[in-house]
Amino acid sequence: MLKNFLPKIEQRYALTGSVFGAFLPTLCIAADQVLRDQAQASLFGFSAPTATALALMPVFFGVGFYQIGRSKAALIAELCQRRKTEQRLTHDAYHDRLTGLANRFCLERDIQAVVEGSDEDDRPALLLLDLDRFKFVNDSLGHDVGDALLAAIAVRLQRALSATARVYRLGGDEFVVTIAGRPSEGKIENVCRTICDLFQDPFELKRHRVSSGCSIGVTYMEAGDASMSELLKRADVALYEAKDMPGSGFRFFDAALAAAVLARAAIEHDLARAMGADEFFLEYQPIVGVESRVVRSFEALLRWRHPEKGRIMPDLFIPAAEKTGLILPLGNWVVREACREAAKWPTPAGVAVNVVGDQFKDRAFVDYVKACLAEAGLAPGRLTIEVTESVFSVDETVIRESLCELRDHGVRVALDDFGIGFSSINNLRAFPIDQLKIDRSFARAMMESKRDADLVDIILKLGQTFQVTTTVEGIESEGQLDFIRQRGASEAQGFLISGPVAAQDVMRFLLHTENRRSA
Repeated sequence: MLKNFLPKIEQRYALTGSVFGAFLPTLCIAADQVLRDQAQASLFGFSAPTATALALMPVFFGVGFYQIGRSKAALIAELCQRRKTEQRLTHDAYHDRLTGLANRFCLERDIQAVVEGSDEDDRPALLLLDLDRFKFVNDSLGHDVGDALLAAIAVRLQRALSATARVYRLGGDEFVVTIAGRPSEGKIENVCRTICDLFQDPFELKRHRVSSGCSIGVTYMEAGDASMSELLKRADVALYEAKDMPGSGFRFFDAALAAAVLARAAIEHDLARAMGADEFFLEYQPIVGVESRVVRSFEALLRWRHPEKGRIMPDLFIPAAEKTGLILPLGNWVVREACREAAKWPTPAGVAVNVVGDQFKDRAFVDYVKACLAEAGLAPGRLTIEVTESVFSVDETVIRESLCELRDHGVRVALDDFGIGFSSINNLRAFPIDQLKIDRSFARAMMESKRDADLVDIILKLGQTFQVTTTVEGIESEGQLDFIRQRGASEAQGFLISGPVAAQDVMRFLLHTENRRSA
């Protein structure tokens, strides 16, 4: 109750001092009144100054105690401020400033606490979430809009999951969701679907309306886990697989996925050694004119002869080469070897080499191609550089300049696997293209479906419109060859003509083809 009337510490101290200061003179006066006779004068015989001092003692003690209370109040205020500062610094250290979510350090602390003190029956789940198209938002709309998108996503995640899980921002466009206890796979799937559903509606951000999606990698905390990095590594592997799914999706880390990861890791480990051990080689699949069946060129196909695993096809090791950066020396070797071999063939037979986007990132690549042609003594017109449309996403300016420079030098450019993925007529207009290669998946489908037959017909007419050579891959029957001949295809490639042949067998194949045509 006293605090209600005297809320400040120094006020209460002053009152206490005044009471204490009043105690001595009051005691003296009381004793004087009790002990002396009525007719007797005062026992103490106070002088005027002494009496004044006694009378002022409550004031003196009140002021003194007030100063003590004031010092104590200042000390308490300083301690409170220090405590608030420590709490704020601790909060800032464990929370993301942009979204207000717990951050990576908080996640590491929480996981370590689970590792050290959790029940053996517990098996918490960790969900690693990565946004789709976030780089596009940053690059096209600006980083302020990207930050606003992250903050809006954090709000949606918190509202939807606060009762069942804890949400963290790992960094960049990655979030982590943890589910404590021993959640079932069904419960985790429900949480994943809830998260994916949050991205169904666009985000209203300042002056922009942004749509986004997400991919989720899921893993459980196992008994042998000792740190956060082990969980994130597994979740990241599952996330990588989830990104291959169309739209928002999720993938659990499991034994099959772990085996695939180990296999990829083994390939990545062996790639560097294989380069030095001369384990790579090229095979050549002929491309012929549809009307004449005369060989016009060969496509160089990369192969790996592994000392233990045997023959490894490129779809298994090219992604690993791109991931490790070995695609640059490996791709350069293919160009050089293909030019060297093609120089041995009779004119005008040429060679086609597949080139990926990472090779064009090397500004010296075009000069390297020119040097390979000069070194081999191969006419530039006998070399075709094959690219897929994914290469245009690397850097449009760099790709256009590189392809134009190659064409100016006389090298031909082919757009491979046309008709699948994000095929765009605009790419035919914007980039220098000499040849259009229709993906092998159409060869069989066009004989079974009118729609696919019409698509092939449209693509072939597209080639005629842009005045480029059209090649159909995957031709395996005379019926397919007749079909594309009637529709104006220029060239064919596939097992009807020949499968890939070894480098030493190319001359024999050419001679055999010529003899058969003459007969």
